[in-house]
Amino acid sequence: MRSIRHVCLVMWLMLAATTATVARGQIPLPRDVGTTAEPRVHDGRERYLGVWGRDAWSESRPAAVEVEVDSSTGGLTVTNGFDRDHWRPFPSGFLRSAGRIENGELVTALSPVVTGRYRLLPDGRLFARLERRGTWHEVRYAIFERLPTEPQARAAAPADTEARPWRMVDIPMTDPGTGRPITLKATFYPPVVPGPVPLLLMNHGDVTPGVESLVQRHGELARLFVSRGWAVLELMRRGAGGSGGTLLPEIRRDGPLTAEYGDRRMASDIADVDAALAAVRAWPQIDAHRILLGGQSRGGLIAIEYLAARPESALGAINFSGGAWSEADERTFLQGRYTRDRFARAGAVIRKPTLWLYGDNDRYYSAPFIQSWFDAYRAAGGDGTLRIVSGVPRNGHDLVFHPDFWESTMLDMITRITDAK
Repeated sequence: MRSIRHVCLVMWLMLAATTATVARGQIPLPRDVGTTAEPRVHDGRERYLGVWGRDAWSESRPAAVEVEVDSSTGGLTVTNGFDRDHWRPFPSGFLRSAGRIENGELVTALSPVVTGRYRLLPDGRLFARLERRGTWHEVRYAIFERLPTEPQARAAAPADTEARPWRMVDIPMTDPGTGRPITLKATFYPPVVPGPVPLLLMNHGDVTPGVESLVQRHGELARLFVSRGWAVLELMRRGAGGSGGTLLPEIRRDGPLTAEYGDRRMASDIADVDAALAAVRAWPQIDAHRILLGGQSRGGLIAIEYLAARPESALGAINFSGGAWSEADERTFLQGRYTRDRFARAGAVIRKPTLWLYGDNDRYYSAPFIQSWFDAYRAAGGDGTLRIVSGVPRNGHDLVFHPDFWESTMLDMITRITDAK
């Protein structure tokens, strides 16, 4: 299924345009911001002092954070600066609020309903979590780097508003169809602790015709895993996101959907994941024996299918909104059985933990249809937990972009898998 890559940023990040700012790059901070070179506190708070940046909320709104000592009160002041949004008409600006240390984390109230929590990571970066509660609930993550403190360097440092806590990497592969070498593209989020570390390998959904070059990412999920000591690789399969090879599209042009076509697509997808795992297992920072599979939409189906095809390849799988085609297409062309039958076959093999996460307002399949898939999987003996949640904004198929619905469940899964040594 096709999915929306970018989730709309919450309106609570819109900032007052009348506030006096000084632009550092395009991320504004107040004129009077200035952390002292010699911190006047030595009780643990000094670890947070300074300017932090080089990430963006929801991948589209570059941000910076400055933490300083209030000269009049001796307390901490936290300034959150935001660039204009790259995808929506949200202005740049900043919010300033008092900060405190709570259970080792820096906490600040940006408004009566918005809370920011900041935690230092082992490599010195800062994990940031913004949460809005009220009529609607949103959670967003960022991983910031400490920026230089010298006045001249600090003024220029936030200018790199395209910086993110990931980099693009190449995955070598021999194309099974042609026998020629090709390159798959992938987004790699490096770990915050020395390796070898566990890795989450994420698989994307089907691509929309006309925008096959778009690189799909699931930044909230990736940042959460990185904050817990994992690395993350988001693979772009053949013909998508700049990867070489030929894309087998969701909807074929030469005839109706068939089980044979679906099986051919899955075989192609499994070959791509084979190539990715062969590459990352050779990386010294990755623990080759602690791989977790994940995916959204078609990628969720791939994660389950791959674990069934290669049972010893991973510790488990996470399936966000996974399926082969829409319920309407499967009922029209495949008697409504294709995805259910594939999940049943997978369940006959899988004896490792799997987590299935869906929204009951999924645009592509109904909650009873989803439940029938999981029931078939469990009836065949598969190990797994299904959660169908209510209230996902607009389209439950985009659940992966809304961590407020799955954060605690995912943290439990991370702990379970991390402890499985």
